[in-house]
Amino acid sequence: MRVSAPIANIRATLTATLRATTTTLALIGMAGCLDLKTTADACSISVAPATLTLPVNSTSSIVGTAFDCSGNSIRNKKISYSSSNTAVATVTTEGNVIAVSVGGASVSVVADGKSASVPVTVTPEVAATVIINPSVLTLRRTNTRDLVATARNSQNTIIANSTFRWSSSNSSILSVDQSGKVTAIAPGSVVVTATADQTVGSASIIVTDIPIGSCTLSPASSKVTVSQSVQPTLVVRDTANNVISSQGRPIVWTSSNEIVATVSNTGLATTRKAGTTTITASPAENAQVTCNASIQAVDPRIVQVVIQQRTGSLRLGIPRGFSAALLDSTNSQVPAGRITTWSTNTPTVIGITSAGIVTGLSLGTARVIATAEGVADTVQLSVTNVPVATVTLSPVQISVQEGATTQLRAVVTDSTGREVSDRPLEWLTSDPTKATVSSTGLVTAIAAGTVNIGATTEARLGQSTVIIQQTPVDTIVANLSNASFTVTRGVTSAFAITLLDSRGNTLRTRNVVVSSDTPGVSLGAANTQSTLVSVSGITLGETMLTLQVVNGNNQNEGKATRVRVTVIAPVGPVVRAP
Repeated sequence: MRVSAPIANIRATLTATLRATTTTLALIGMAGCLDLKTTADACSISVAPATLTLPVNSTSSIVGTAFDCSGNSIRNKKISYSSSNTAVATVTTEGNVIAVSVGGASVSVVADGKSASVPVTVTPEVAATVIINPSVLTLRRTNTRDLVATARNSQNTIIANSTFRWSSSNSSILSVDQSGKVTAIAPGSVVVTATADQTVGSASIIVTDIPIGSCTLSPASSKVTVSQSVQPTLVVRDTANNVISSQGRPIVWTSSNEIVATVSNTGLATTRKAGTTTITASPAENAQVTCNASIQAVDPRIVQVVIQQRTGSLRLGIPRGFSAALLDSTNSQVPAGRITTWSTNTPTVIGITSAGIVTGLSLGTARVIATAEGVADTVQLSVTNVPVATVTLSPVQISVQEGATTQLRAVVTDSTGREVSDRPLEWLTSDPTKATVSSTGLVTAIAAGTVNIGATTEARLGQSTVIIQQTPVDTIVANLSNASFTVTRGVTSAFAITLLDSRGNTLRTRNVVVSSDTPGVSLGAANTQSTLVSVSGITLGETMLTLQVVNGNNQNEGKATRVRVTVIAPVGPVVRAP
């Protein structure tokens, strides 16, 4: 549309006026903003501390700081706080972190879209105090009581499910298990402690003894021979008639007639003369409590004779001493001085002296009889051969060649030192692959080595060491025509060999070393039995294998054998030896 010049000038004037007005209003607005102290936008934000570890139910503050693009901190910048896992840790708008449960969380600080975070680890609550209830306690010996420990945190809040380590300052007076149960053992004072997170709580406990209400002695009456002793059993009860221990409590012991019997401070009554006495026990802590036992002392009279050696056999010609116990009516042994008479009803089998020394005269059975003051006892015995004491082989050591034999002799002696020949011998070899032995002691050497030959009878063993020397190899015979062998390249084949000694006997299990003049063409190795040589073809061509026996001293033995090996190309697929 076409516009005239005057109208255009008016429009230009209005436009300039409006622009001026707008500029003035903008300046006024900026002035108003400056008056309100507008802050710069955050280019970055940091948070301190960098990491945070708190126990459950504790708090700690974190501080976020915003920076402008020039790296200057921005004061009064609004910063927001948030937690990645409020079940573990929460955070207030002021940055106060509260530990809720054990675990990990991340607390973030944000300003103008810029953020930073603090990893927070929440650990179990730590005990600040431990209290034991009751803290003061008096128990009687043998009583038990359950103590209760409570742990509180630094805010004095009870820590649930706390674990405590219980201990007693003197477990011989009072013990405590790991559930807090205490058991009174002996009088005294003890400190019991419960520890949680290295924080200790304690309780003071006094253990008192149980008062004695009554006592009894058993047996209430006893009958013993003069010079014999009797120990009554003391049973102590408390005022509730419960049996309690008397250990550690002084007991006063008295005898009403010390001419008949005396009593020690442990209650052992020893009779001195025939008669009757009363033994009395009274606790020193309560002399009004007493208990009695009656003891009758009688002169001893033999009512039973008991031969002490009841079983066993008698060795032919070897004396054996017998003894007898003389018992009175109380089943106590009569003091020494009584006469015992010894006899037998089979004097041809055994002989017996007045002192009870019995000697076997011939094989068989016999009775030993002991008599004292008209009372007798008898024991039947068997007379047997004297047992073997030693088995000795000769020679003790001998060397033989492979394939040879040698005779060993066994000498058997009994316990009297007499050589006997009527005992059966069993011959043994420690290694039948190296040597065998006959029932008469003839040893046959089979292979080189050391063998122990034994002869045994009646659990006695004699031994001889047989050293079998290896027969030297003279020659190695390769079981091949013209001493030549053909093998296919890439294949392992074998040919047989025979080791001979100088007499033409075949030998085995020798160390045969196989070497190749040209290892790149073919290699060989002998088996452990020295009966086969395995040959591996490597490349086409010919080589010579040398077979040589080497003894235990790494020295060549006998004559070497040479075998020509020809390696040929395979025909068709190569089938390798398994």
